[in-house]
Amino acid sequence: MLHSLNRVADWLEGAAVTALMLLATVVAIMQVVARYVFNNSLYWSEELVLYALITMSFLTMGMGVRYAAHISVEAGLAFSGPRLARIFQIGAALLGLVFATVLIFLGWRLSMNTLGMGQLSPAMRVPVGYVYLVIPVSGALMALRYLLVLAELLAGREYEPPQSDIKNA
Repeated sequence: MLHSLNRVADWLEGAAVTALMLLATVVAIMQVVARYVFNNSLYWSEELVLYALITMSFLTMGMGVRYAAHISVEAGLAFSGPRLARIFQIGAALLGLVFATVLIFLGWRLSMNTLGMGQLSPAMRVPVGYVYLVIPVSGALMALRYLLVLAELLAGREYEPPQSDIKNA
């Protein structure tokens, strides 16, 4: 079950980040063309690109857990025995799960409170509470990934992140 959800989350994150990157790129190019060719500006483009970049940043947090790409202190694991290293790994995954849970609950509260106040973004006039929904969504994706890591560690296996498609230069 957890692995099936993980595959769905992989696909959703990849599709969303790709679409947002494409959207931000196309809108930024349109803004440059509008400003320098037509001597006119798209007043909403900067806000849309900013929201797309922020959303991409939040969505890739779960990907960072999946590919073990977040910052970690490896020196403690290198100087400890295998049993203590496993305890450290489980502790780190539990702390990450707590953090993801906080993102879910406080992000949801922030989004609902902002929607209740009716705050709109300055240029596009969209409810900012909808923009803030990326916080609990990314927390849920991150929690799913930490649960996957914990399941592997608690089963006595090492968590092996999948190989990224990006080759090291």
